[in-house]
Amino acid sequence: RDLAARPLPPRVRPGPAPRRLAAMVRSSTARRPLPRLIVLAALALAAFHLDAGQAWLSKLPGVRGKKKNVWFSIKDKKKELQGCPQKSGVVTKVTTMSPKKPNSAIRKVCRVKLSTGIEVTSYIPGEGHNLQEFASVLIHGGKRHDLVGVKYKCIRGVLNLGAVEGRRQGRSKYGASKPEKEK
Repeated sequence: RDLAARPLPPRVRPGPAPRRLAAMVRSSTARRPLPRLIVLAALALAAFHLDAGQAWLSKLPGVRGKKKNVWFSIKDKKKELQGCPQKSGVVTKVTTMSPKKPNSAIRKVCRVKLSTGIEVTSYIPGEGHNLQEFASVLIHGGKRHDLVGVKYKCIRGVLNLGAVEGRRQGRSKYGASKPEKEK
């Protein structure tokens, strides 16, 4: 299919630039057809002169239309976070879950009602916690693969969730402060 042979839709009233382009493309006096790249470049230039009713040009290959503003496909796969790195919420329930095979343990999780009104299940990392109902927590994305339906983690040491006590390695992940040097 040659783009040059494609007729203009009847409802479109092209402005001066597309009209010249259409005449140039359709002219039977042209001895050889225009290279595809030149046609696409000319169509792209003509797209700048489009009115609202001339959106058909943006559907042609090589001519870009307006980008859709879809935050969850661009920034973050986690729809509940709405493209934000973290969201705060209030704990509605603190409970435990058992993981999928082959793991076996009792994992601590909580249901959090986010500031947007959505309720999600969030994992509480580290050993021990001080979370109770109605505590404020900050959560971020991070799936626990052995827990079904848990796609978020609570951030330790922020808001009402305390840091892990006595943690010496990987302290930044658990909100633990640097231990004082012993003399």
